Amino acid sequence: MLEALSYGLTVAIQVGILFVLIFAGLLMGKYKVVNKVGIDQFTDFLLYIITPCLIVNAFLKVEYNDSTVTQLLISAACAVLCHLVGIIIAFAFKKIQPISKQAVYRFGIIFSNGGFMALPLVQALIGEKGVFLVSPYVIAINVFTWTYGVALFKSDKKTSKLKAFLNPGVLGILIGLPLFLLRIPVHEIIAKPVAYLAEINTPIAMIITGYCLLHSNIKQGLRDKMMWITSVIRLIVIPLIMLVVFKYVMQLQGDLLIACMVPACAPCAVNNMMISAKFGGDTETASRLIPFTTLISIITIPLMLVLTKL
Repeated sequence: MLEALSYGLTVAIQVGILFVLIFAGLLMGKYKVVNKVGIDQFTDFLLYIITPCLIVNAFLKVEYNDSTVTQLLISAACAVLCHLVGIIIAFAFKKIQPISKQAVYRFGIIFSNGGFMALPLVQALIGEKGVFLVSPYVIAINVFTWTYGVALFKSDKKTSKLKAFLNPGVLGILIGLPLFLLRIPVHEIIAKPVAYLAEINTPIAMIITGYCLLHSNIKQGLRDKMMWITSVIRLIVIPLIMLVVFKYVMQLQGDLLIACMVPACAPCAVNNMMISAKFGGDTETASRLIPFTTLISIITIPLMLVLTKL
């Protein structure tokens, strides 16, 4: 019981931090500190500059040895498997119209807030080792986001497939992976700026979300049946499936199991808002879905982690 309360307090603090940043974005919009043009520029900055830095920085922070490589590969396999499970489940939403709203719900099911929510949470639970073990999940989120995720919002499938691989997410992989595998040293004159840009990922994303939330109707979201269904799948169904797979099929234990479960339990990805804004999705639905699932996750994440520990 005390362990459950400890987990709950940790999650509540992390969610509270995110909502303070969201509120800051809301105030900036309300008092005209930024306008729609400024938010669009923030979005481009986040997607095309900060995202590659976030991925490259994740590789630079990982210490190379046989044990870490093995754990990294296991974590990466779990991350890919988790996304594939989400893709299969989200396929049931394919008939929802319009496609802009359908894409938001499917994206919400598939992609968790692995970078913004899982990293600080797993750091609080496990420490720096947890950050290392969750890094492959952050990379997987970006790869799947810029390939399958972008394709969800595109009506022209041929165009989406081409552009899916010409994007900042894959660029970050192409730079970061060789640096890690070949153990190429990177001077701090490069590494530090990359790390600084990666660190502003969360506040920029939350500010954008807060601005968009200002123009959304959260009460309408409470009456949205599909939003509730999406939340249950994202926060309960997928974590339970992955718990069975990780713990009883793959026989994962200890910190590695917790590190794989935390991002699987996380709420809908903030990237849903940015990708929706950039590629024609329903931004109003996305801006309601993200804080909605984040709030519910205060209850669901501790429950899932307690089940994992049992």
